[in-house]
Amino acid sequence: MLAKPWGDPSDCTDCGWIVRLHVISGVEAEVLDIWSRGPQDEHMFETEVHHNDPKPVRVATRDLILAAALRILARDGYSGLTARAIAAEAGTNVASLNYHFGSKRKFLPELYAALEREKYARQRAMYENRDTPLSTKWRQAIAYYRQDLADGYVRIVHEQYALGQTAPEIGAQVQEKMTAWQSLIEEAARRYLPALGVTVPPEIVASTVVSFWLGMEVQHLAGASEQEGHFFAILDAIGDWLEACEAKAAAKAPAHTEEEPGSSCVN
Repeated sequence: MLAKPWGDPSDCTDCGWIVRLHVISGVEAEVLDIWSRGPQDEHMFETEVHHNDPKPVRVATRDLILAAALRILARDGYSGLTARAIAAEAGTNVASLNYHFGSKRKFLPELYAALEREKYARQRAMYENRDTPLSTKWRQAIAYYRQDLADGYVRIVHEQYALGQTAPEIGAQVQEKMTAWQSLIEEAARRYLPALGVTVPPEIVASTVVSFWLGMEVQHLAGASEQEGHFFAILDAIGDWLEACEAKAAAKAPAHTEEEPGSSCVN
């Protein structure tokens, strides 16, 4: 099972209970960053707030918390994504974090959605840039993956895959995102590969890339080494092949545009 971001379970002797925060008359009790090992962990960080003079909750606070979590993930990686760290980064307190999200199960899908928007926009912009060849885009995608693996994004994505097995709403969200990514790759294949003489159907190319990439992610998260899987060697070899295709197409028909078929690169 992948590690959980909300604290270290080794900090307590009995983690089968739920830590609750009680705020009475504006005075908040200390909160322990402990992940429940018991069946109740869906309700972890569930907050019971009691105010004599309740104030309206600002909607912006939720966005501040998500933005803080994104900064921590980029700067400190997945291990730095604790409740206290997020609260401190957002300039709020754990009570506010608990009030808005209540549990890891509720928080991660929203963080996942925010990350997906950012990563998808990044990737789409890369593929739409016609000033760089496909081989350069491919190598940039590899560099993005290394970054995403290091900062914890890949780990969060696969947490959502796991949660989707038992939570239909999360499963539907994950499938929607997966379809969008595959469609983006299919679109890129349809746009760039014919000029290189590659006649493999774009949908087959997209499915192959996505399937390989997911398998690579799982093995990387499981600790597989490059020596064991040769993942980056395979990706680099594909980049080399694309460069050779581009050179061959340019040498035979330098006036070709991306919409026109070039010399075959599969013979």
